[in-house]
Amino acid sequence: MMSKKMKKKEANSKDDEKQEKVVMVACCPEGETKVASEELKDEILLKLGKGLGDRGNVVMTRLDDEDLKQIDALVEVEAFKSRSEAAAFFIRQGIQASKDLFEKVMPTVKKIRELKEQAQKELTKKE
Repeated sequence: MMSKKMKKKEANSKDDEKQEKVVMVACCPEGETKVASEELKDEILLKLGKGLGDRGNVVMTRLDDEDLKQIDALVEVEAFKSRSEAAAFFIRQGIQASKDLFEKVMPTVKKIRELKEQAQKELTKKE
């Protein structure tokens, strides 16, 4: 007879196997031979365990049919709970992949914001 500890370990092992299968299916739908990067697999597995945290902001977007098909495939295999969660995940991935770009542009954005604020203060003084 199996102890509770052994049953729990076996269940966890099956969950791990299921998550790995989900990642493989999600990364390579419809039997494609292309293999997803280990980094993406790890990120999806991490997401499956932890969720995406606080996502209180709403962003509307339009996707082409192929992108939506890929997002829906991931939702269908329960790699993500919703289209929104999948889109948030891939937006975060894109931002992280473009980290150098953001580091270059953010100082300029900060200056622009400061100039706008200064201009608005000047306009309100004259009124």
